[in-house]
Amino acid sequence: MISKTIKILKNYLLLNDNNLKTTDADIWRLSVLRTTLLITVLLTSVIVVHSSYTAYVQELYYILYLTVGFTVFLITTLSIGLKHIKIASAFLVISVLAASLCIMFFTVDLVSSRYGLLMLFTLPILVRVLYGVKAACVVMLLNLLPFYFLVNNTRLPPLFGIEIALPHTHTYLASLIFLFFNFCVPMAVLRVMASLEKQSEHNLMQSKKLNKLVNGYQEIFNNGGTPSFFCDDKGRILQANKAARALIKKYHPECEYLQDLFSITLPITRGINQQASICGAPEHEYRIQPASLQHHKKQLIHCYDLTESKKSQREFDAFKKKQFEKLYTHELTGMKNHHYWKKVESRESIFHRHIVLLKLANLREINLQYGYNLGDKLLSSVVPLLQRDVARDTSVYHFPGAKFLFTMDEKQLSSLDIKQFLETRLPSSIVMGLPKGSVDLPLVWRAGHHHVVTDIGVDAAAECCAIALSQSDDLTPYVSFSMNAVKLIKENNQQKDKIKKLLDNGCLALYLQPQVSIDGITVGYEILARLRELDSNKILQPYQFLPVVEQNKWEVLFTQKVIDGALDLLENWPTRLPHVPLAINLSGPELLNDLFYEKLLRRYSESPELRQRLKLELTETSVLASHIETKRRLTSLANVGATIIIDDFGTGHASLSQLIDMSASVIKVDRDFVERVETSERHRKIVKMTLDLAKSLDMQTIAEGVETHAQLDVLKSMGFKIFQGYLFGKPAPLEHWLAEAKIQA
Repeated sequence: MISKTIKILKNYLLLNDNNLKTTDADIWRLSVLRTTLLITVLLTSVIVVHSSYTAYVQELYYILYLTVGFTVFLITTLSIGLKHIKIASAFLVISVLAASLCIMFFTVDLVSSRYGLLMLFTLPILVRVLYGVKAACVVMLLNLLPFYFLVNNTRLPPLFGIEIALPHTHTYLASLIFLFFNFCVPMAVLRVMASLEKQSEHNLMQSKKLNKLVNGYQEIFNNGGTPSFFCDDKGRILQANKAARALIKKYHPECEYLQDLFSITLPITRGINQQASICGAPEHEYRIQPASLQHHKKQLIHCYDLTESKKSQREFDAFKKKQFEKLYTHELTGMKNHHYWKKVESRESIFHRHIVLLKLANLREINLQYGYNLGDKLLSSVVPLLQRDVARDTSVYHFPGAKFLFTMDEKQLSSLDIKQFLETRLPSSIVMGLPKGSVDLPLVWRAGHHHVVTDIGVDAAAECCAIALSQSDDLTPYVSFSMNAVKLIKENNQQKDKIKKLLDNGCLALYLQPQVSIDGITVGYEILARLRELDSNKILQPYQFLPVVEQNKWEVLFTQKVIDGALDLLENWPTRLPHVPLAINLSGPELLNDLFYEKLLRRYSESPELRQRLKLELTETSVLASHIETKRRLTSLANVGATIIIDDFGTGHASLSQLIDMSASVIKVDRDFVERVETSERHRKIVKMTLDLAKSLDMQTIAEGVETHAQLDVLKSMGFKIFQGYLFGKPAPLEHWLAEAKIQA
């Protein structure tokens, strides 16, 4: 409890270590104020209480007011903080002055009035502490007046005829003076001396640290790896560290000035660096760096060896040049590339110029047929032809792949359009050497052209050419950019995003079309995919989304979703519908996907029911349907029990070879033959021949696209057993066939 009280008291009186060490004058002034006032209030409290009681008994109320008011004034001053230190200082001075004047003017006894003079003589000490030397000198001069009264032994008459004499006035005043001079003033002086002693100790400690630091710096200077010199303003060497002395000893042992050691061309000026080589050894370069020393007559100069850094810089410059060439030059042809095009061209340089982006369209076929080495040689051989015949007055840039870009001004085209210009200038073939001889390779060119008539950047101009190039084909190999193409691309991208969103959000709708036997019994359903729009619930037909799926190579994703939907249908197949197999369509590319194929093969291997319920139709018109790997994988699926159906038979690629290689067990005769079977003898013969071929191979047949009873009768007479077409029902969702089954029931 005592230690806690002492700690609180120290914090209030600002007597802790931090406040004793501080150099802030306001801190120790406030400490002096609080110490003086607190001691005054505490030590004079007995005097105040006793005198107030005596005055009250004798009904001298003005004395009571005076003592109580004086005490309240002192306590109020104690509550003033650091922000108002000047006000608190003024209050202390006023209180001492007021006490002195009250004693001088309101006491009758001459001896008692002298106590007031003595208190006035302490004011210079307090004023010095609180306000400074000048204020203290002013107070000392003012104290000459009370000194005059003291010397003359003259008593001042009571002011306003008021006396504060009490029976024990002499004792009160003697005690007050004793407490003031023996405690208050000494404590104020002790507080100031405590701060001075603490600061002196702190300064001594800092001085020791500074000396240690200076010695450390001297050690660093002497043993630092950088040659350093102390010189006068003329460059005379006054002191050198170990590295500097070694430098002098090695090159100029007798040198007296820094200029004798280094070939300095500029005056040595503080803060200004310069480069200089060793006199007589120009290969050794140094950076002369004068240090910015303040308040120092000597000039400290550091000399940094740049020899290795210069060598490294030269090596780096060579490396940077090499990388520049690598970045801006095509490695194969040595031509400047698309990065260089963007670097050297600008909006201004391409304005009102024709930009052409060429592509060697058949390079891929040449690479596949003759090898990539010949393709690389072909590209290198084409470059000089382009530079000579096509872009005579401008640079040709090699863009990624087999693309080249060049610009022309409007005069170069004169009256020709871009198509005529390119047809007359572009090389059509080139003779290339092969190990077994030479071959005349045809060059198939495509070009995208843009005439820059608006203020656009080089990236945008090249993009316009790329857009035009993407619109080229065999019929129109040279295409000029138009905003209609951009509009078409935007529409295609919007349609692409729309289809992808529908696929990702589970908007696939599975429609069923029945396959009916000769007796009119439903023996199966073909699953036909549709997409349902989210907002309008509109159904998209295959021609609206299948081309987008094929263009973006989403066949695997699409077919996987169809299979998942078909499996869900089989798992939840309604009891009102006949328990018949379903058939899904494959286009070919998905079978070449390893992950898709392995997953499908595992499903058929592990599920006997799936082998009976889910059939696979391969669209025979697909190019990949005749792919060797496609046939091999279909055969593997057939070997584990999957039923393989050749769809659209007779209209696609290598139909007869598919019958041999794919292990198919069902043939679907295409609607193109069925729709004219009743009117065309040729069609009937082809259909009959297909039916006979299937029978000879022990394969089932399905006639699809049956729309009329006349077609059905002809097909029945030929020997067909299973039919599919609008005559038996259009593709419809499962709910439609459930409703049909309910009506028939």
